[in-house]
Amino acid sequence: AFTYLIHLGYLSYNRKDKTCRIPNEEVRQEWVNSIDDEENYAPIMEIINASKKLLDATVEGNEEAVARALDAAHTEVTNPLTYNDEHCFQSAICLAYFYANTRYTLFKELPTGKGYADLVLIPYLPNIPAMVIELKHNKSAGSALQQIKDKNYCQALNNYKGDLLFVGVNYDEKTKEHSCKIERLVN
Repeated sequence: AFTYLIHLGYLSYNRKDKTCRIPNEEVRQEWVNSIDDEENYAPIMEIINASKKLLDATVEGNEEAVARALDAAHTEVTNPLTYNDEHCFQSAICLAYFYANTRYTLFKELPTGKGYADLVLIPYLPNIPAMVIELKHNKSAGSALQQIKDKNYCQALNNYKGDLLFVGVNYDEKTKEHSCKIERLVN
């Protein structure tokens, strides 16, 4: 069934990370409407709503809300054996921003500047900021922001005319806490 939906254009498949997405906004909205009305899909709607709140909090610059949401997502998708694994952390963050696919094209490990940006979100809707998200493990959210600047990760967005958000996220293994710093560059 998935192959058929892909061939019809209702789903797209990313071979690199082996994920499917609904590329058409109208079809995606109907999917959301269909699961919103169905009681069995309540947990899925909770994930979608949490992801939307996370995205909104990020755009608003609410660092504490972003840190709390990422902490919840990290806990939800990992187990005690993999919780401190950096790859699991990155996957949890990408999953937490699932709703961003409705407004952005997401690029993981985007080669840009003097390295690879962990996550870059380029909007395809007007009047919302592009984002560069850098993840750190046992460092600081401030050091993640500094890396975005030092390694010129915004180079991939040189032709972008809107505002930019630099988002630094850190997970501290000892305290089991997430922290976030957000800077907005107005273009």
